[in-house]
Amino acid sequence: MIKKIGFFTGARSEYGIMKNLLRAVEADSRFDYKLYVSGLHLLKQFGETIHEIKKDGFSISSAIEAFREDMEPGEHEFTQIITQLSKELKKESPDALFVIGDRPETYAAVLAAHFSDVDVIHLGGGTITEGALDNIYRYNITNLSSLHFATSQGNYKRLKSLPVLNNESVFFTGSFAVDAIKSFLNNPVSIFNTLPKLKGSPFCLMTFHSATKSAEDIHELMDQSIKLITERGFNVLITYPNNDPGYKKIMNVIDSWKNHDHVFVQDHLGALNYYAALNDCTFVVGNSSSGIIEAPYFNKPVIDVGTRQKGREKDTGVISIPCNEPALVETLSVQFDRGWPTVLGNQIYGTGNSLKTIMNIFNERITK
Repeated sequence: MIKKIGFFTGARSEYGIMKNLLRAVEADSRFDYKLYVSGLHLLKQFGETIHEIKKDGFSISSAIEAFREDMEPGEHEFTQIITQLSKELKKESPDALFVIGDRPETYAAVLAAHFSDVDVIHLGGGTITEGALDNIYRYNITNLSSLHFATSQGNYKRLKSLPVLNNESVFFTGSFAVDAIKSFLNNPVSIFNTLPKLKGSPFCLMTFHSATKSAEDIHELMDQSIKLITERGFNVLITYPNNDPGYKKIMNVIDSWKNHDHVFVQDHLGALNYYAALNDCTFVVGNSSSGIIEAPYFNKPVIDVGTRQKGREKDTGVISIPCNEPALVETLSVQFDRGWPTVLGNQIYGTGNSLKTIMNIFNERITK
């Protein structure tokens, strides 16, 4: 009997991680898939990345609006996800719904699955990010899930310690991102093919998100970091933030710099070009999880600013600093003086066999 798996994606970040699993399920005669798209994928100001999903050749079962372009930060229509996705799940009756991470759209999707009697498979539980509201959503998603795929050994141990979970439902798989990175590094492409003007100077890759559980003025540190880096003659490649409360202040900083000769702004790069940028950049600065999970596999030094990623396991090349100007100035100065040496990581988020591991678990554990 063919096993039908639903996939939910609400943001470009988790779609980039999920994409190769979707391809594997699509190519395997034992499985069928249904893809539900929502959240930032539908917003023009965030790149309307639903078109990227269509371009990749995937069939979309339903596109569910969670935000409108005119909404203020923090506003949402997540009841739309619960209502519409519930109808889709009851109509199509997938054997399970696969989700990644901890965004509020994902939480709404998991609630829809729960009330539709559809098992949830969750990748990314056990993580701690003390500087973001994601902790709340992630913990609740964990409690509502039937299978748990941990992306690091620390997360795996944390999940195993939760009394509400059946230990036999918890697996260490590593991060899909590592599989994709290993594949990319076997046949790399250059970001300069897409952004040839970036080639004139060495560059840093920058992504800042708002810190939703603190009063940190992240936008001010972003502005200062761009100033300090461009004064050194470096280019800065900036990608857009998520639409968490406070993101407009970050967007205002981006807008104020976007016409600078050494600043290059992309609303989204897509997974391939993002890895190309990581491979070609000199260093990474910001407070995104990609600097914690993915950048170390490219042996890049990372400056992680503020508390957004506090509690997450960090590899040897990640330098975490408080959200204040003296710490930023000192760290950048020291690293520029050192010439930004490459740093060999410890591969704490897996070795690149997550896809094979998860496909085997799908086959063995999806029995509904």
